[in-house]
Amino acid sequence: MKIREYFGEVRLNPEERKYLVKKIEKIKESVLSNYKENEISAELRVSQNKKREWSLEVSFKVPKNVFQASRKGFALTEVMDEVEEVIVRQILRKKEKLQDLRKRGSRSLRKKRTIDGDARF
Repeated sequence: MKIREYFGEVRLNPEERKYLVKKIEKIKESVLSNYKENEISAELRVSQNKKREWSLEVSFKVPKNVFQASRKGFALTEVMDEVEEVIVRQILRKKEKLQDLRKRGSRSLRKKRTIDGDARF
């Protein structure tokens, strides 16, 4: 997985950077495990305004989908935790939607097989 990092003029200490990368890897391993390693790319944007408020944007690009979340806050770790929750929720919602569509499709195929073609509906 490729991780692109954009920090702008922000200086992160190694512990903060390591925490952010660890969280991105955790998202990849937990909910994006069905994609191949070279199909996933992540983008991380970190900035800080004059009031010392952190702005964090994370996006995952996978085939046919882009999952993106951005949050602001005064503690970098809290902001990353919020972003992680949002992205995991987006990915799980997409997976559930695809599973429901597959189930509905198989139900309609089963109906077409069992219903008599001469029946009036």
